[in-house]
Amino acid sequence: MMKEGTLELFSTEIKQSYRGFRGRVVERPLMTLWFIILLVGGFWMVLMMVELVQGIDDLPFTLSQGNVLFVIFFVIMSKASVETVENTMKNDQLKHYFSAPVSPRKVQYSRFLKVFWYNLLLVALSLAIVSFLISGFGFEPPIDQYFLYQLYALVVAAPIIGFNIGVMTQFKDLLKKVLLLLFYGQNITLVWLALHSDIAASYIFYYLLAIIFLSFIVLLCSKEVFWRGWKNGTSASSTKDLRLHDNSDFLPDFLDPMTRKVAEKEILIRWRRKESLSTVGVTALIGGGLIFFYIQLGPDPDLGLGLDEFFYPVLIGMGLFLACTLQILFPSLSLFGREGKAFWLIKSLPVRPRNIIRGKILAILIFGPAIPLLVAVPVPLLLGYSLDRILFLLLSSILMMLLLGSIGVWASVKYPNFDESVNGAPDVTTMYTTMMAGLFLSGIFVSIPASLFNLDVTMGLIALVVALGVVSVVFFMLSELAAESYEKMEMDF
Repeated sequence: MMKEGTLELFSTEIKQSYRGFRGRVVERPLMTLWFIILLVGGFWMVLMMVELVQGIDDLPFTLSQGNVLFVIFFVIMSKASVETVENTMKNDQLKHYFSAPVSPRKVQYSRFLKVFWYNLLLVALSLAIVSFLISGFGFEPPIDQYFLYQLYALVVAAPIIGFNIGVMTQFKDLLKKVLLLLFYGQNITLVWLALHSDIAASYIFYYLLAIIFLSFIVLLCSKEVFWRGWKNGTSASSTKDLRLHDNSDFLPDFLDPMTRKVAEKEILIRWRRKESLSTVGVTALIGGGLIFFYIQLGPDPDLGLGLDEFFYPVLIGMGLFLACTLQILFPSLSLFGREGKAFWLIKSLPVRPRNIIRGKILAILIFGPAIPLLVAVPVPLLLGYSLDRILFLLLSSILMMLLLGSIGVWASVKYPNFDESVNGAPDVTTMYTTMMAGLFLSGIFVSIPASLFNLDVTMGLIALVVALGVVSVVFFMLSELAAESYEKMEMDF
């Protein structure tokens, strides 16, 4: 049981549910057939009513696409919330997991995956039936080309929001519970406002993605609320003498165990020292600066150079490089030097150098998504860039993060500075040399695909994906070289 991970717990739940479902189908085949007939007939009646309503003039209500999408979202969200309360938060059988040395985080994630999986199956089945009925009976529902994009985003958002709300309903303190639900429940209001707003449909999709991201962050940070909520929702006999078995694991289980442990410890250290928060804050300032340029200069700046169309792409590219340098490169240069005289403790650990190197650089890259979200996306959205141009900028930011991260982790081992008076910060020469190397290599890897992108969008994106693959190989090669150099490092203080 100690080796049980999130996916193992999830697969166990799915197997149990599948066996129960199969048993009911075998025992009651006629009932199952009747259920299928009712399900298909129900969707047929709904589509018939939609067709009928479309043909009636002067209706007291409007059957808009936003209304249809919100009803779908609200039904899935409510279903997920009820399932979370009834099958998870009030499930006494979970005591078998909590009484074993299994992190509540893994139990929480496995239960969420179960809720998420069943709702996806429901949506997939519903879409299959509706598609069959539309093609077979010629129905024409009031939807446009953006309907499916928004539907897919809502299908992802609804189970996450529903699961979080279900967990919060079991909070013991009444005032805190009301405040939590009142505050977090505004996500439902935000979804309604987005679906009924006058902004472009493509922007609504990005808006929904932002809601998904924020709700997922809440899910990741609600381990303690989940544990306490389950204790409050179950009987006293089930929770008696149970203790929180927490091994502080919050990274995915598919990572190598030693790499994961090193990365988790490094992340916690950087968080407690407020290093991660400060670097993300600097990235936010860079993104805010780009927005300030847009507000001051407008979408079509007249600089008198004949290069106005390239102004914002170049400005965003410079912002991305600066953000990657400050958030990825410079912090990675002091990965080992900041240990000072305590470096011998790391060298004496029974952990392979490769795991230490990968764990430390993972702790730097884990906050990397803030760079594309805060720098690469806001101004292009304000400028109304197409999806392919935004995708190019996102891939470029990932390329820069991997490239500068690999250079930084290699230089941190090759040229460490164990001077504790400067907290292991590298000397100016090392910082300048690595920064210029990163600038030169980033320019090569991005400029060629960018030139092709101006000629042909598809060719440019393919070239960028190839460049990203090459940089990934460089990343792993420099990580291996850093591991070899780390193994040869002498502790001479």
